[in-house]
Amino acid sequence: MRIGLYGGTFDPVHLGHVHAALAVQEALQLDRVHMVLSARPGHREQPNTANVHRWEMLKLACDEHPTLSADDSEIQRLGFSYAIDTLRQFRANYPQGQLCWIMGMDSYLTLPTWHDWQRLVDFAHLIVVQRPGQQAAMDRELESFQQRFYADSLGTSRAGNIVFLSIPMLDISATQVRCLVQSGSSAKALLADGVWTYIDRNNLYHASLPHSLPNKEGII
Repeated sequence: MRIGLYGGTFDPVHLGHVHAALAVQEALQLDRVHMVLSARPGHREQPNTANVHRWEMLKLACDEHPTLSADDSEIQRLGFSYAIDTLRQFRANYPQGQLCWIMGMDSYLTLPTWHDWQRLVDFAHLIVVQRPGQQAAMDRELESFQQRFYADSLGTSRAGNIVFLSIPMLDISATQVRCLVQSGSSAKALLADGVWTYIDRNNLYHASLPHSLPNKEGII
């Protein structure tokens, strides 16, 4: 079994996220892609939008695609949301499966700031999605790491390779969506219908204040 994991704060999840997940799923013939909500990221600022909102939107986006699953592993786990802990959990659940951690080039370049980042390849392949012709400078530590584990394909191993996929991407960002809504413009074309309806119904992103809710069913 080949399983993809695509982590993010998804604040909000937009069509660019969905397109990337589906494109990697098709390119690598993954059985399923788990869209892992980063509840409390340890290497970046915390999202303003409450987990309960981001989780509901993620479920709505994934419900439209049978190969995508909204995953709350990091919501249910206490403390900061570290990719290495999520991969340990998935490896325990799928000891013989091929696990693939999916990330964009921008995230890949920040890898040395991630917790226990050099051990990620012990549990999964790293799949780096880049725009066709995209070039990026990286520091020496990441470059050395890449040279050790770079591969043209997944092969048959369960983990251990860094594979780059050149895929046309949708030019959408969560920041763009938030700014459009806050300015009173419609971001409907950038989102799944259910996600846009949820944002509108819950009045999200219309102000710069955090959209927080009391704890609900363990979701913070």
